[in-house]
Amino acid sequence: METVAAFTKLDDAEGSLRCPVLGLDGRMMQLKLPKWVDIGSAVKVEADDTLSLGEVSYCRAEGDSYVVWVELFQSLHNVAELARLAQALVA
Repeated sequence: METVAAFTKLDDAEGSLRCPVLGLDGRMMQLKLPKWVDIGSAVKVEADDTLSLGEVSYCRAEGDSYVVWVELFQSLHNVAELARLAQALVA
């Protein structure tokens, strides 16, 4: 089963793009996006109950899409459970 992520440029008001995750190797995540992303862009990637923050380190055209490598700096796992716990604290 293919993992699909929500990709968001942090300085972009357009919102997130849904995209397939092509691979994850250590702190590098490879994604397939429908548009070019500038190298050095700060991004958020949400996939499989994990929220990751990183920076685009590579982007190249591949057919009618782009392969983007994101260097991950921080990842927060079990986001749904953390949100549930936070909601319980304020209720």
